[in-house]
Amino acid sequence: MRGLKLFVPLLALALFCGFVAPKQASAFDPATANNKIRFASMTVGGSWYIYAVTATEAMKKIMPNLVVDVFPYQGGIGNPILVGTGKAEMGLSFSVGSNWAYNGIVTYKGKPRKNLRALLGGLSSPYRIGIVVSDKVKAKDLGELLASKPKLRLATVQRGGLGEIMASLILESYGASYADIEKWGGSVAHIDLGSAISQMKDGQADLLIHNMSFKQPNITEMCLRGGLKFLPVGEEQAQYLAKKYGVMPEVYFEKGEFNGVTERVRSVGYPTGLIASADMSEDLAYNIVKAICENTDLLVAAHASLKAFDPANAWRPEINGNIPLHPGAERYYKEMGYIQ
Repeated sequence: MRGLKLFVPLLALALFCGFVAPKQASAFDPATANNKIRFASMTVGGSWYIYAVTATEAMKKIMPNLVVDVFPYQGGIGNPILVGTGKAEMGLSFSVGSNWAYNGIVTYKGKPRKNLRALLGGLSSPYRIGIVVSDKVKAKDLGELLASKPKLRLATVQRGGLGEIMASLILESYGASYADIEKWGGSVAHIDLGSAISQMKDGQADLLIHNMSFKQPNITEMCLRGGLKFLPVGEEQAQYLAKKYGVMPEVYFEKGEFNGVTERVRSVGYPTGLIASADMSEDLAYNIVKAICENTDLLVAAHASLKAFDPANAWRPEINGNIPLHPGAERYYKEMGYIQ
């Protein structure tokens, strides 16, 4: 009895002082989560804006209270900066852009964004680098053409755009540069894509190097009247670009895709993926990836290029620019058996 009298006040004291095991924090509940996300995409009406809106729709299927602000600006070069500097929680990104930003190279030189994490890759069919010349050119590839130090009129887009950067890197992989073309008596025109296409159609340019999507309409139009052909990227150059700059080393322009493409033409390229900040919670990242991977019907209905998305391969480093997977994304892929 005496022991019982002593126990009661001690128990009360323990409760008062918090010595009883603390209450466990509530688990993340997708149905009630009201996180706010800033989602970097691109111009309203463009393919990336459609991707972002569709991904948001998928996320809201399992997180109905999620608040998503889709940014209609920045794009391939700017989105990794927005995510890396905390101005957006997630964003669309080309695999090469993710690689360059994470490692602080190319246009991000000296400013690595080591807090970038991959959520999923291969969201769309990869863009490929088209090397287009007159069909009167006898060279079988760009290396053979450049070896003769020809007087070339190269058309590419404005400096700093992804297409222009890739044009310079393609030349680099063959040991050449814009300066070499000019030294050989040629010229390099940094103009808008519409003007570059017009110059190729009218014979005012000899070479166009630019990133191209599958059956891209303005490239289809450029090739309609004939007289143009696509040169392949060599194995050595493809592997160089893959190792140093994170491109996919083996993608193709398909036979008949454009007028003048009479057989498959090898190139390098990069798909669209989703990146996030390392600061995003594991549970939120897990549910974002789960929502998109398990609602592919929404993706397919929204945009034809999203038919290429394969959740079973979305974790692969080579289509995510070889940047680290977010732990939440990794948990989902392992749970599904995609990562063994």
